[in-house]
Amino acid sequence: MESTYKPIAVIVGDVVDSTKLTSAQFEQLLERIKIIQTWISEGHSANAHSIERGDEFQSVVHDIENALRYTIIYRIGIKALGKAFDSRISFAIAANADLRESVSESMGPAFVLSGRGLSSLKNDQLLFSSDRITLTEYFDLLFKYLDKQLTELTARQCEVMLPMLRTNQGLSISELAEQLDVATATASKSLKASGWPLINELNHRFMEKVAGLKYV
Repeated sequence: MESTYKPIAVIVGDVVDSTKLTSAQFEQLLERIKIIQTWISEGHSANAHSIERGDEFQSVVHDIENALRYTIIYRIGIKALGKAFDSRISFAIAANADLRESVSESMGPAFVLSGRGLSSLKNDQLLFSSDRITLTEYFDLLFKYLDKQLTELTARQCEVMLPMLRTNQGLSISELAEQLDVATATASKSLKASGWPLINELNHRFMEKVAGLKYV
Protein backbone atom coordinates (compact mmCIF):
# COMPACT_ATOMS: atom_id res chain seq x y z
CA MET A 1 0.00 0.00 0.00
CA GLU A 2 1.30 3.41 -0.99
CA SER A 3 0.13 6.39 1.06
CA THR A 4 0.44 9.73 -0.71
CA TYR A 5 -0.39 13.24 0.43
CA LYS A 6 -0.20 14.47 -3.15
CA PRO A 7 -3.69 15.05 -4.58
CA ILE A 8 -5.11 12.53 -7.02
CA ALA A 9 -8.31 12.45 -9.04
CA VAL A 10 -10.70 9.54 -9.05
CA ILE A 11 -13.20 9.12 -11.88
CA VAL A 12 -16.03 6.67 -11.29
CA GLY A 13 -18.96 5.97 -13.54
CA ASP A 14 -21.60 3.52 -14.64
CA VAL A 15 -23.43 2.89 -17.87
CA VAL A 16 -27.03 4.08 -18.17
CA ASP A 17 -29.56 1.27 -18.82
CA SER A 18 -26.80 -1.27 -19.37
CA THR A 19 -29.27 -4.15 -18.83
CA LYS A 20 -31.05 -3.12 -22.05
CA LEU A 21 -27.94 -3.64 -24.17
CA THR A 22 -27.64 -6.69 -26.38
CA SER A 23 -24.67 -9.02 -25.96
CA ALA A 24 -23.04 -7.49 -29.03
CA GLN A 25 -23.59 -3.95 -27.71
CA PHE A 26 -22.19 -4.93 -24.33
CA GLU A 27 -19.02 -6.27 -25.94
CA GLN A 28 -18.76 -3.06 -27.96
CA LEU A 29 -19.10 -1.04 -24.76
CA LEU A 30 -16.51 -3.07 -22.88
CA GLU A 31 -14.00 -2.69 -25.70
CA ARG A 32 -14.57 1.08 -25.80
CA ILE A 33 -14.05 1.46 -22.03
CA LYS A 34 -10.78 -0.48 -22.26
CA ILE A 35 -9.60 1.75 -25.11
CA ILE A 36 -10.45 4.90 -23.15
CA GLN A 37 -8.54 3.59 -20.14
CA THR A 38 -5.54 2.93 -22.37
CA TRP A 39 -5.71 6.55 -23.58
CA ILE A 40 -5.81 7.79 -19.98
CA SER A 41 -2.77 5.68 -19.11
CA GLU A 42 -0.90 7.35 -21.97
CA GLY A 43 -1.26 10.63 -20.06
CA HIS A 44 0.55 9.32 -16.97
CA SER A 45 2.11 5.89 -16.52
CA ALA A 46 0.82 5.62 -12.92
CA ASN A 47 -2.82 6.13 -13.88
CA ALA A 48 -4.75 2.96 -13.05
CA HIS A 49 -8.19 1.57 -13.78
CA SER A 50 -10.83 -1.01 -13.02
CA ILE A 51 -13.97 -2.33 -14.67
CA GLU A 52 -16.60 -3.94 -12.46
CA ARG A 53 -19.32 -6.18 -13.92
CA GLY A 54 -18.62 -4.61 -17.30
CA ASP A 55 -20.82 -1.55 -16.72
CA GLU A 56 -18.98 0.26 -13.91
CA PHE A 57 -15.58 1.84 -14.44
CA GLN A 58 -13.05 3.68 -12.32
CA SER A 59 -9.80 5.52 -13.01
CA VAL A 60 -7.18 6.83 -10.60
CA VAL A 61 -5.58 9.89 -12.20
CA HIS A 62 -2.23 11.35 -11.12
CA ASP A 63 -2.09 14.11 -13.74
CA ILE A 64 -5.06 15.75 -12.03
CA GLU A 65 -5.14 18.76 -14.34
CA ASN A 66 -6.39 16.36 -17.04
CA ALA A 67 -9.19 14.89 -14.91
CA LEU A 68 -11.96 16.84 -16.64
CA ARG A 69 -10.62 15.99 -20.09
CA TYR A 70 -10.52 12.29 -19.19
CA THR A 71 -14.03 12.50 -17.76
CA ILE A 72 -15.37 14.05 -20.97
CA ILE A 73 -13.53 11.41 -23.01
CA TYR A 74 -15.32 8.69 -21.02
CA ARG A 75 -18.69 10.38 -21.52
CA ILE A 76 -18.47 11.15 -25.24
CA GLY A 77 -16.44 8.04 -26.03
CA ILE A 78 -19.32 5.93 -24.75
CA LYS A 79 -22.01 8.14 -26.32
CA ALA A 80 -20.24 7.94 -29.68
CA LEU A 81 -21.22 4.25 -29.86
CA GLY A 82 -24.85 5.18 -30.57
CA LYS A 83 -28.21 6.17 -29.09
CA ALA A 84 -28.31 3.18 -26.75
CA PHE A 85 -25.15 4.27 -24.93
CA ASP A 86 -24.54 6.84 -22.20
CA SER A 87 -23.02 7.02 -18.74
CA ARG A 88 -23.17 8.80 -15.39
CA ILE A 89 -19.83 10.00 -14.07
CA SER A 90 -18.64 11.48 -10.80
CA PHE A 91 -15.05 12.64 -10.36
CA ALA A 92 -13.21 14.09 -7.41
CA ILE A 93 -9.85 15.57 -6.49
CA ALA A 94 -8.41 15.16 -3.00
CA ALA A 95 -5.19 14.37 -1.15
CA ASN A 96 -4.29 11.63 1.37
CA ALA A 97 -4.94 8.59 -0.81
CA ASP A 98 -4.03 5.04 0.19
CA LEU A 99 -3.22 3.46 -3.16
CA ARG A 100 -3.08 -0.30 -3.49
CA GLU A 101 -2.17 -2.54 -6.37
CA SER A 102 -5.87 -3.07 -7.03
CA VAL A 103 -7.80 0.13 -7.79
CA SER A 104 -10.97 -1.32 -6.29
CA GLU A 105 -9.15 -1.84 -2.95
CA SER A 106 -7.62 1.64 -2.79
CA MET A 107 -8.97 4.18 -0.32
CA GLY A 108 -8.94 7.85 0.51
CA PRO A 109 -11.04 11.03 0.29
CA ALA A 110 -11.08 11.15 -3.53
CA PHE A 111 -12.51 7.63 -3.64
CA VAL A 112 -15.13 8.49 -1.03
CA LEU A 113 -16.13 11.77 -2.68
CA SER A 114 -16.40 10.34 -6.19
CA GLY A 115 -18.35 7.29 -5.03
CA ARG A 116 -20.68 9.37 -2.91
CA GLY A 117 -21.19 11.71 -5.85
CA LEU A 118 -22.13 8.89 -8.20
CA SER A 119 -24.66 7.55 -5.70
CA SER A 120 -26.23 11.00 -5.41
CA LEU A 121 -26.77 11.47 -9.16
CA LYS A 122 -30.47 11.40 -10.00
CA ASN A 123 -31.38 13.68 -12.91
CA ASP A 124 -27.84 14.81 -13.70
CA GLN A 125 -25.12 12.67 -15.25
CA LEU A 126 -21.97 14.55 -14.26
CA LEU A 127 -20.70 15.68 -10.87
CA PHE A 128 -17.43 17.07 -9.54
CA SER A 129 -16.27 17.33 -5.95
CA SER A 130 -13.06 18.12 -4.12
CA ASP A 131 -11.59 18.43 -0.65
CA ARG A 132 -11.20 22.11 -1.59
CA ILE A 133 -14.71 23.54 -1.17
CA THR A 134 -13.90 26.68 -3.14
CA LEU A 135 -12.88 24.58 -6.15
CA THR A 136 -16.07 22.52 -5.98
CA GLU A 137 -18.23 25.61 -5.72
CA TYR A 138 -16.40 27.41 -8.52
CA PHE A 139 -17.18 24.67 -11.05
CA ASP A 140 -20.59 23.56 -9.79
CA LEU A 141 -22.77 25.63 -12.12
CA LEU A 142 -20.30 25.43 -15.03
CA PHE A 143 -20.41 21.64 -14.91
CA LYS A 144 -24.22 21.62 -14.79
CA TYR A 145 -24.17 23.44 -18.12
CA LEU A 146 -21.47 21.09 -19.41
CA ASP A 147 -23.56 18.08 -18.41
CA LYS A 148 -26.56 19.46 -20.31
CA GLN A 149 -24.41 20.08 -23.38
CA LEU A 150 -22.90 16.59 -23.32
CA THR A 151 -26.29 14.95 -22.80
CA GLU A 152 -27.68 16.62 -25.92
CA LEU A 153 -24.81 15.58 -28.19
CA THR A 154 -25.51 13.12 -30.97
CA ALA A 155 -23.30 10.07 -31.44
CA ARG A 156 -21.84 11.68 -34.56
CA GLN A 157 -20.99 14.91 -32.73
CA CYS A 158 -19.26 12.86 -30.01
CA GLU A 159 -17.30 10.98 -32.65
CA VAL A 160 -16.14 14.26 -34.20
CA MET A 161 -15.14 15.77 -30.85
CA LEU A 162 -13.28 12.72 -29.52
CA PRO A 163 -10.03 13.21 -31.48
CA MET A 164 -9.86 16.81 -30.26
CA LEU A 165 -9.75 15.60 -26.65
CA ARG A 166 -7.10 12.95 -27.14
CA THR A 167 -4.41 15.57 -26.55
CA ASN A 168 -4.19 18.91 -24.79
CA GLN A 169 -2.51 20.30 -27.88
CA GLY A 170 -5.60 19.54 -29.93
CA LEU A 171 -5.82 19.19 -33.68
CA SER A 172 -6.28 21.71 -36.42
CA ILE A 173 -9.57 21.52 -38.30
CA SER A 174 -7.76 20.20 -41.37
CA GLU A 175 -6.05 17.48 -39.30
CA LEU A 176 -9.39 16.52 -37.76
CA ALA A 177 -11.04 16.40 -41.19
CA GLU A 178 -8.26 14.16 -42.45
CA GLN A 179 -8.66 11.78 -39.51
CA LEU A 180 -12.42 11.59 -39.99
CA ASP A 181 -12.12 11.47 -43.79
CA VAL A 182 -14.55 14.36 -44.26
CA ALA A 183 -14.36 17.82 -45.80
CA THR A 184 -12.76 20.55 -43.67
CA ALA A 185 -16.00 22.56 -43.76
CA THR A 186 -17.96 19.53 -42.52
CA ALA A 187 -15.57 18.98 -39.60
CA SER A 188 -15.69 22.67 -38.68
CA LYS A 189 -19.50 22.77 -38.80
CA SER A 190 -19.82 19.62 -36.67
CA LEU A 191 -17.42 20.95 -34.04
CA LYS A 192 -19.28 24.25 -33.73
CA ALA A 193 -22.63 22.45 -33.47
CA SER A 194 -21.26 20.27 -30.66
CA GLY A 195 -20.28 23.31 -28.60
CA TRP A 196 -16.60 22.39 -28.79
CA PRO A 197 -15.19 25.94 -28.47
CA LEU A 198 -16.79 26.47 -25.04
CA ILE A 199 -16.10 22.92 -23.88
CA ASN A 200 -12.45 23.38 -24.81
CA GLU A 201 -12.31 26.72 -23.00
CA LEU A 202 -13.84 25.17 -19.88
CA ASN A 203 -11.32 22.33 -19.96
CA HIS A 204 -8.41 24.78 -20.10
CA ARG A 205 -9.90 26.86 -17.27
CA PHE A 206 -10.14 23.68 -15.18
CA MET A 207 -6.51 22.85 -15.97
CA GLU A 208 -5.38 26.30 -14.86
CA LYS A 209 -7.35 26.18 -11.61
CA VAL A 210 -6.19 22.68 -10.69
CA ALA A 211 -2.57 23.37 -11.63
CA GLY A 212 -2.66 26.23 -9.11
CA LEU A 213 -3.78 24.05 -6.19
CA LYS A 214 -1.41 24.14 -3.26
CA TYR A 215 -1.21 21.16 -0.89
CA VAL A 216 1.39 21.82 1.79
